[in-house]
Amino acid sequence: MTSNNDKKTAESIRSELKSTHAAFHAILDSFSEEDLHHQSLNPGWTNNEILTHMVFGFVIVIALLPMVRMWGILPRKSSKWFAVMLNAFTLPFNWLNRLGARLQARVVSFKRIGPLFDRTYASILKRVDSIKNEEWQRGMYYPNRWDPNFNEFMTLEMIFHYPVKHFNLHIKQLSR
Repeated sequence: MTSNNDKKTAESIRSELKSTHAAFHAILDSFSEEDLHHQSLNPGWTNNEILTHMVFGFVIVIALLPMVRMWGILPRKSSKWFAVMLNAFTLPFNWLNRLGARLQARVVSFKRIGPLFDRTYASILKRVDSIKNEEWQRGMYYPNRWDPNFNEFMTLEMIFHYPVKHFNLHIKQLSR
């Protein structure tokens, strides 16, 4: 049985994802292939690197969900050591994050970025539908030094909001 509150959570997330999906395509439609190779407002990153990084923010949710679901059934503090360990690797993570954006931008072409985002978006919506009522507030500790949108403890609900926050952070870095 689904409570009204759980339905509202899923509906809110779906609505937020739908708006972001439309915004992404509006941005992509407004750019030419040449625009993607221009320097963004984020020093050292092109517009294409920013866009592929934004898409990766959605892809990562799909990878994180099984882990959050697993830690979520264990005692709350059980994931704390994992987050502390990951925080210790913030510098290598930042380096790999930058390298990943550059490599992703080389692999994901102008023609492929929209369809990649669409497949990822559809996959996330399926996962929203798979969350059981009792799972929404389950979660785990996170490496909060890795990303300004990570909280020390994140629930499944927060994980689904993450890619939109990440998107909104980076959308301001695109340039013409």
